[in-house]
Amino acid sequence: MFSGTLTLAGLVVRRDRWLLAAWAAVAVAVPLFNAYSLSALLPTRQARADFAVASAANPITAALLGPIHDLSIEGVVAWRSSLQSLLIAGLAGLLFAVRHTRAEEDAGRRELMAAGAIGRQAPVTAALAVIAAVNAAVTLLLTAALALGPGYDLAGSLLFSLTAGAGGLVFAACGLVTAQLAQSAALARSLAVGVLVAGVMPGVVVPDDRIGLLPAGWPRIAGPYAEGRWWVPLVPLALTVALVLTAYALSARRDIGAGLLPDRGGSTGPVRAGRLLRGPAALAWRLSGGQVVSWSLTLAVMSVGVGWVSASFDARFGDLPLVGELLGRLGRETMGDALIAIFTYVFCLVVACLTVVCALRPYTEESRGRAAPLLAAPTGRTRWLAGHAALGLAAPAAMLLAVGLGTGLGAGRPWAVLAQTGTTLLFLPAAWSIAALTIALYGLRPRLVVPASWTVVVASVAFVALWEAKVIGREVFLLTPFGYGHPTISPGPVAPAAFALSAAVLLVVGGVAFRRRDLMA
Repeated sequence: MFSGTLTLAGLVVRRDRWLLAAWAAVAVAVPLFNAYSLSALLPTRQARADFAVASAANPITAALLGPIHDLSIEGVVAWRSSLQSLLIAGLAGLLFAVRHTRAEEDAGRRELMAAGAIGRQAPVTAALAVIAAVNAAVTLLLTAALALGPGYDLAGSLLFSLTAGAGGLVFAACGLVTAQLAQSAALARSLAVGVLVAGVMPGVVVPDDRIGLLPAGWPRIAGPYAEGRWWVPLVPLALTVALVLTAYALSARRDIGAGLLPDRGGSTGPVRAGRLLRGPAALAWRLSGGQVVSWSLTLAVMSVGVGWVSASFDARFGDLPLVGELLGRLGRETMGDALIAIFTYVFCLVVACLTVVCALRPYTEESRGRAAPLLAAPTGRTRWLAGHAALGLAAPAAMLLAVGLGTGLGAGRPWAVLAQTGTTLLFLPAAWSIAALTIALYGLRPRLVVPASWTVVVASVAFVALWEAKVIGREVFLLTPFGYGHPTISPGPVAPAAFALSAAVLLVVGGVAFRRRDLMA
């Protein structure tokens, strides 16, 4: 049943050694960065006390992170880093779990391995072993970094790291369970991410005295640099064991490639398509339209919350010089407007990432062998790719429109709806250029499109950080997709028009290249 587990674990590490290293590096770097930045920003106890009062007055901050009980610099850093560490460990763990279980079945490699000396539970066990090893390594590295770097208490640092690592294992185990339930990797990831969001954002509906029942409350109860409750990491570890046993039970009872929850991408459907499924564009919508709608609704709800908070931002933070100085750099009339500008830009960056996911759909269809039968029929290559490209261009428009309407309606000012909608749609050429670049890479070098597309997005985000740190100049920053939409820059019509034109050129390049190359074997 478990034969071949060590061999599979070694293969997993060899395949994803750079991803594992990046996961560990980010998980250690984020709390360490918070430690040094908050030490410089809040050097005195009085400054931390004022910061705690201001944070408690912010509904979003209070809901996500809870109140600051420990006013020591270690306690403030742990409060600030707890949700971030849980998100990093949880998201990386669940994506990794699905990647090496259900995604392997979708690609057909799991069935080939099952024909050899590989036990039925070996893939689940190998993925779990690698995830646990990475979390253990992050725990040790983060503990040493906090103790040797800023000089925090060793025991408190270990408890903070253990709580984050154990919480991440819970979501990784959720990924293993959803991989057994879902019929596709996309559906398994969506379900696991939904569990993650439900676990880390409960403060809106769950009272603070009951928050300990959910993952977001575990770091609060642990109190690593105050009370030091060492039994708290045992709770997520016990939940992890229960979820892993569930994953084992489901894996032992289902067929390879099957799942209890069907997915549109894996269902056969009727013999003849209906009127609404006649053409590549309709097929693209059936495959990815549900995701676009769910993403748009999620962004709309979050945007309404941001707009609602901004309406009372001045009254809550007007007397805090530190926040006023930070938000005043944006050149807005009120701090509420500055808050909306910041979050709108963040939402636009999220939309850009989701745009890449939509634009990669043709690659997914071709790599899984579903494009070849369609292209062997009267459907032409250009028409098939145009259907997916149309959805890739329409998706960011819908999501940006949802962000603009949400922030404007949440602010409660009629003029804000039009202003915010215009601001978000101004980012549309940048999102289109990213989608078009993905299509062009798919047509030119399909096997490199996934790493190359995400590298472009990560590099663009890095340029945002370099601009805000004043490392690069305005001219260089405006050459990146995220440059002209930054809240500190007043864009003219040239930059959006240039990115819209580049998107059109890249789409033509991708279409021509796709027509001339062979399909992936």
